[in-house]
Amino acid sequence: MLVNTAYSQKKNIDYQYFREGNTYYAFSLFSDATKAPGDLMLDFITKSKLNKIEKISVIAGGVEVKLKFSVRDDSVQSDNPEQKFYPVIFSASDISTKKLSCDGQIIFKLNTGASYTLPFNACLIK
Repeated sequence: MLVNTAYSQKKNIDYQYFREGNTYYAFSLFSDATKAPGDLMLDFITKSKLNKIEKISVIAGGVEVKLKFSVRDDSVQSDNPEQKFYPVIFSASDISTKKLSCDGQIIFKLNTGASYTLPFNACLIK
């Protein structure tokens, strides 16, 4: 029973990726009621050079939300050394209190000037 309780604290919400040739980027969205109740954690992954994410925006149903995020101290491990990870955390209410449609996009703007867009379903958070 204790294992089930501990396991149920972390919840995977969404994972989206884009892969074409040598181009790969993705995000994994999850919550952890033990570590950060009321917050969402997001791991952005890319094969391109990455130092910092400048801005994360969600656009759905004509509404744009600029997420106020901070970098997490978590170390993300992968068996692919080409992949760069950028773990962030933001308040779930930044998404859940807005009138966003389910069919949207999340946009990551990097300090290199590059922008990456992926599908985003805000209804998975509500």
